[in-house]
Amino acid sequence: MKPFIVIRPQPGCDATVAAAEALGIEARGFPLFTVGPIAWEAPDPAGIDALLIGSANALRHGGDDLARYRGKPAYCVGEVTAEAARTAGFDVVATGRGGLQAVLDGVPPEHARLLRLAGQQRVRLTAPQGVTLAERVVYASASQPVPPDLAALLAAPAVVALHSAEAARHFAAECDRLGLARGAIALAALGPRVAEAAGDGWAALVAAATPDDGALLALADDLCHSSDGAQPERPISMQEEAPAPSFVPPRRAAAAPRSARTTLIVALIAVLVGGALAGWLVWRGDLDAVLPTREAAPAPAVPAVAPAASPVPATAAGIEANVDAMETRVAILDKRLGQLGIDADAAAGQATRAESLLIVAATRRLIEKGAPLGAIGDQFKLRFGDSQPNAVKTVLDAAKSPVTLDELSARLDALGPGLTNTPESGTTWTRVRSELSNLFAIRRESGRAADPRARLERARLMLGAGKAEAAIAEVEALPGADGAASWIAAARRYDATQRALDLVETAAILTPVRKTAAIAAQP
Repeated sequence: MKPFIVIRPQPGCDATVAAAEALGIEARGFPLFTVGPIAWEAPDPAGIDALLIGSANALRHGGDDLARYRGKPAYCVGEVTAEAARTAGFDVVATGRGGLQAVLDGVPPEHARLLRLAGQQRVRLTAPQGVTLAERVVYASASQPVPPDLAALLAAPAVVALHSAEAARHFAAECDRLGLARGAIALAALGPRVAEAAGDGWAALVAAATPDDGALLALADDLCHSSDGAQPERPISMQEEAPAPSFVPPRRAAAAPRSARTTLIVALIAVLVGGALAGWLVWRGDLDAVLPTREAAPAPAVPAVAPAASPVPATAAGIEANVDAMETRVAILDKRLGQLGIDADAAAGQATRAESLLIVAATRRLIEKGAPLGAIGDQFKLRFGDSQPNAVKTVLDAAKSPVTLDELSARLDALGPGLTNTPESGTTWTRVRSELSNLFAIRRESGRAADPRARLERARLMLGAGKAEAAIAEVEALPGADGAASWIAAARRYDATQRALDLVETAAILTPVRKTAAIAAQP
């Protein structure tokens, strides 16, 4: 098994190493960063509604000015950061798992004035509309060179955990400076952005499914036990990396539900006690009395000497380590099930959008055929009646007295001769002057011909292309347009119906897809 190396700053380094050892992973800690405070100017607490915190380091190194904001709501990334905020006297209202931007996007209007406490190297955030974000840098991390002991370990195949993009870039630069072969080192990154910062050429480069140490250690376990250069059979998540959330074993971080944890501990203790009792019975030779039907081979004589100690096969410390390891695996499974729930919810939202578009398409097809809507009309009204009431009313009214494109074309052909002829009215001189004026037409070279027959032909072409509004304009300019009043009214009804269907279709496309919130309120 390849060694697992943690390079994040303290105290997170020791926490990750302890959690890895509880899972049976051979882990070593070499912090390549030291974190220290930076002097900062605290804004007036009266102008701050809530705090936005992406790392527990902001609370460890924020100094005495943090006391001015005690009692205010806090939005945090990671359970460890949230626990540090509670200890510091803040009211944690939400803990995110998808990075600070996801947390920021979910802040309610009553907390629109936010104060972000961050490190010198931080992710750039975009405040939603109506939210103001004041940023204060309260700590900074300084990189350290790779020590000789770590360089010796990295000369052989090893697995390295990367908790931030800054750590990934620094580690890659140190490997190149010391001439260490990237092809012998596998990297387990906290997220895709961290993995991208490490560059290429490594034996393996994978990103955790969720930005927490539970998912990261699951990857590390695969990498440490995989053959050299082999990628683990685990999908890479494209979820954005959160700023270095520290890991605490689930017994302390309450990652699993209390009832499941208690049940697991009781079951494990029962198994251990049962094993100890069975061993004691075997030692006493009384197992045949308990299981009389079992044919046991003759056992050698055992001296009648009382044992010096209880034969229980595990110490209290070993039991606690096994409980922590099993609870960690339960927590990892719980997080994976949560991700599956998010994916299922998003898929349900996409299905709802597709169903809405299908209803619009079916309604449009029946309208164009002049057929009654029937049950489709009921679904159309139920789905869009509240969001687009005027458009829905226009479509349903049109379905009661349908006008089709074929009908408009046939009626236009029938009206054609009357539309192109000049009405027989006025004096003889007026008619003669009209005929003479039609002999010559002065127009711009790029302009359209004013001949009534040309206009009628353009109206037919526009109608055939579904451009009813343009066809109406051409017909209204014809000499006999007064005789086409009913056709124009029908064409306008057809055009209004198509516009209403377009509006409803656009609304169906732009309807937001349902998603599980990226943050959840703390109990």
